[in-house]
Amino acid sequence: MYVLLMGWSREFIEKVREATDLTDVAGDYGDTKNAGPGKVKMNCPLPNHSEKTPSHYVQKEFFNCFGCSEGGDCYKFIQTVENCDFNESVKRLAGRAGITPGPDDWVGGSDAEDKRKDLFVAVEMASAIYKARLPDIENKEAQQARNFLRDRAPQRAREQALGEMCEQNGIGYSYPRARGLSNALTKELTTKLTEYFKKTGIKETEIPKKIENTLKRAGLASEYEGNLTDFFFSERIMFTIFDSSDRPIAFSGRQLPGGRDPKYRNSPETEIYKKNEILYGLNWAKKHVAKEDRIIICEGQLDVIAFRESSLPVAVAPCGTSITENQVKKLARYTNNFILCFDSDNAGQKAANRFIQWEEKYNLQIKVALLPDGADPGDYLAQNTLDELVATVEEATPFLRWRINRILEEEKTETIEERVNAANRSLQIVRDHPEEMYWDDYVRYIGECLGHEYSELRKKFDKMDKTPERKTYQPTQPDTNSGTPQVLVKQKKPKPADKETKQSTTLALNVLSLVLHNRQTLEQGELLPNKLEAMFFPTSPLSKVFEALLASQNLNEAENLIKDAEEEERIFLKLRESKPDNLINVESASKKIGELLTSRVKNELNQLHNDAKESNNLEPIRKLGEVHNAQNVMQNDGYNIFSPEADFLIEWLRERLEK
Repeated sequence: MYVLLMGWSREFIEKVREATDLTDVAGDYGDTKNAGPGKVKMNCPLPNHSEKTPSHYVQKEFFNCFGCSEGGDCYKFIQTVENCDFNESVKRLAGRAGITPGPDDWVGGSDAEDKRKDLFVAVEMASAIYKARLPDIENKEAQQARNFLRDRAPQRAREQALGEMCEQNGIGYSYPRARGLSNALTKELTTKLTEYFKKTGIKETEIPKKIENTLKRAGLASEYEGNLTDFFFSERIMFTIFDSSDRPIAFSGRQLPGGRDPKYRNSPETEIYKKNEILYGLNWAKKHVAKEDRIIICEGQLDVIAFRESSLPVAVAPCGTSITENQVKKLARYTNNFILCFDSDNAGQKAANRFIQWEEKYNLQIKVALLPDGADPGDYLAQNTLDELVATVEEATPFLRWRINRILEEEKTETIEERVNAANRSLQIVRDHPEEMYWDDYVRYIGECLGHEYSELRKKFDKMDKTPERKTYQPTQPDTNSGTPQVLVKQKKPKPADKETKQSTTLALNVLSLVLHNRQTLEQGELLPNKLEAMFFPTSPLSKVFEALLASQNLNEAENLIKDAEEEERIFLKLRESKPDNLINVESASKKIGELLTSRVKNELNQLHNDAKESNNLEPIRKLGEVHNAQNVMQNDGYNIFSPEADFLIEWLRERLEK
């Protein structure tokens, strides 16, 4: 059955969905609170569920209540809280987004017609024809395709019927380019479309022209030497491409071993298929992204299907092009957590590097799943299990570390000069990264990999500026004089004082992350509460967050102790993005706390010097020799917080702040 739903057109529904941020909509029905990047939490606003502790989580595209188990998209949210039907929910969200429907957006009336519905019908018919050809044992031409898919199918699919996997994923086989089968698809479609158009009331004399026009517009056939032909996809495994509403819209045909190049052929762009917008597998993945809060980006259809058969059905792939910014922007509406699972060849690594330009702009948290050399997820499954494939994702490497490792693999590091060059390149990409909380740990990591002293690398790093080409994305701000929006702003060279402030803040955030994630290590090493105090932190909000963490068992409890404080909320948000340091021990934690102490003392010394200059009274700073000496000893001794010098600086700082 080929039925068009009555009501709003699919295109209008998707247009409204794209314009709707459910985190904003939820704010109309109660107080929301930040729950991480792109998320808010609130007391459940749904009928028949009241609660005192927020268990209702909302993302840009989805909501999920852990209390009443309700969940869904923006339309389901409105239907539930407003007790209205689907069409009414679309109408309300369109009005909220300022979208006025046009005459073609409503297809519920008897006189209205979606001008593209025939294309959807034709592609769906073609998909059914291709799918029926693949498992047909009588179809000898499809045997090679069946063997190929069986070899690359997940183990579970090999044990079950291959046809079941192909049916669920829209996989089929095209006609060979052989005598008697030329244009066989066109002939089958002509028969089916004739019956379809007869039911729509079109005159029989007009049907042949209508069919020809429909097949051309749908990308299923083209004119060749005056005839309609469909040999574009001859002898290929056919993957049906769906839009986000699960409608077949196009195809990707994979070459069989020994077949004609290219490896993949993709449908031409049509009125219903835009390559730079559509992602293969998104129609399946989006149903699971809300739960997993991550999405896997692959290169090919078989890779997506491999993950779909696993316990991580959240994979997508571009269709015949490199991934585009439009596609990245669309995915970022679902989640900010991206896992790149590209082929391990140079092309795959190049594809991964393209995400550098989008990481900051869309606030992405990116990891890279590492597969053996030359393998893609489909190849990997030929020799390994689904669980092993999932394990490569669970052990994915953070994007910044992956980029550093790539440099260290590419660069020779045998001589001093080569190691210095590798260090400089690695330090620069760390300096370019927008998240300052990462800086210190990665400077240490580079030192460990190359055998450089941390203190020397840190001095070098602190003198670095961002690369001139790198720009920071800022939201568009209208120019009241010219009306011209300014979107990209070049980085200005920071002043020395700014650098010191940023460094102190970064150290403080790193230590707060330890308190949150590695508290047991700090307590076992008698670092907490004995050696770490609120006065070590350079600002009042940082100190308050530390005290809240100290008085709480987890981050949620700490947040509840500090309410309606904007700066503290930002700090909590950064802490939510931080991860446990599995390599931390008492010695390395002691160094971090020691660095924070000396940084705090340095800030106070700078303030004393500035005050002395303004008052022309230098007497107070002449008595600071012991403080400077203690700082130098701590720095040379690896910032040991258990040293006598640390005790001296703590007492000096306490007296200074009490004054």
